[in-house]
Amino acid sequence: MLPASWRWPPAPPARPTTPTRQAAPWTPRRTSPTSSCSALVGVIAFGGAPRPRARVDGPTGRFDPNALFTYHIDTDRDALPDINVQIRFGKNSKNEWGLEIENLPGARSRYVFGPVETVNTSASGLRFYAGLRDDPFFFDFEGFQDTLSTFGDAATPSGELRFNSGRDSFRFRNLTAIVFEMDLAAATKGSRDINVWATASRLVTP
Repeated sequence: MLPASWRWPPAPPARPTTPTRQAAPWTPRRTSPTSSCSALVGVIAFGGAPRPRARVDGPTGRFDPNALFTYHIDTDRDALPDINVQIRFGKNSKNEWGLEIENLPGARSRYVFGPVETVNTSASGLRFYAGLRDDPFFFDFEGFQDTLSTFGDAATPSGELRFNSGRDSFRFRNLTAIVFEMDLAAATKGSRDINVWATASRLVTP
């Protein structure tokens, strides 16, 4: 969760079918180090590609009309959600994907809607987005395997580190991200400390 005293950049153009590496496409910039925060930013990120292909190449994120994403907010720290923000995806009559967010704190209406791959703004000024983003996870998996290969058996537990800090095995990997602003007072209910987590569920037809 990020304070919304950060400025969001415009949504990037749709990625081509060949994944491209983005230089921190969603990196927020602080508008003022002394500005007071009036909102929080929630993020849910997932792959969403069908098995066995885990990567998301584009040109857009992966959207499922039968999936329900819920962002839970526990304002009194009893490990039970006091606020549930629910996100769904669907298509319009033109076969265009959009998202619906229900119970967004501070939105002034029960639902907010908007197209995917676009930074949308609610009537109360809260911004929300769903679409393709660069996966920020960095790890040298080759180096990890090379390091393991240098270790002996249990009798000689020693080896050599062979990581390369410039090699990212997750380069060119994308993910689908849901990002939304929430009014600070409405999201925390005045609590100084809150817990947040997200769950995903699926509509199952008997």
